This record gives sequence, C-alpha cells and structure tokens, in this order.
Amino acid sequence: MRRVVLAALVVAAVSGCSSSSNNTSDPVSACKSAINAVCTKLFNCYPSEAAQVYTNVGTCETTLSATGCTTANTTCPTGKTYNSSNASQCITDYSKQSCTDVGNGTVPTSCSNICT
Repeated sequence: MRRVVLAALVVAAVSGCSSSSNNTSDPVSACKSAINAVCTKLFNCYPSEAAQVYTNVGTCETTLSATGCTTANTTCPTGKTYNSSNASQCITDYSKQSCTDVGNGTVPTSCSNICT
C-alpha cells in the first residue's frame, strides 16, 4: 500500500503538467489527464493495494484531481510557458511506465519539460 500512496503523491507533484483521452488543452486538463493515466496504472499494477486506498479508478482520479489539479498548482512559474505537446508526452510516458517505476514513484523525465 505504501507504493500506491507514494505513486499517488508523485502524480500530485506533477500537477504542473477524468477522461480516457489525453486533454492537454490547458494545464488543469493536462493534470487531470495525467492523474487518469497514473490512477489507471496504479489499479493495473497494484489492484488490491490501490483499492484499499481509493476503492476504484474514478475515486482515485477525483481525490487526486481535487487537491492537485487547481489553477494555483498548475500555473507555470514566471517566465515559463505551458507546452501542451510536452504535457502530452508526459502523460504518454506515465501510461507506458513499468509497474516497478510506478511503485517507486518515478516521474518520467519528460514531465519536467511541461513548462518551458
């Protein structure tokens, strides 16, 4: 269960970065898409542990989006601009992560380039 919590906290940290498609039209939508990718991966990799924490993918998304995907948390730092292509790559990379990387809370390298 520790792995599930750690991975969920990592995705909240990606907030600068609900549906099955990757909507990267704006930072908040990209954040929600990233959380969808991570919650889906958590339940695929660690179904019983994830269910103990979130019950299901939808609850995982709702819980993490409510606290992580706010305008304040997704605004790029001064002098940086949101890049939707880079956000899309981040989401894709989360979806392709191994269960080991998800469990270890590894953030894909591409996710550090959402604000350029």
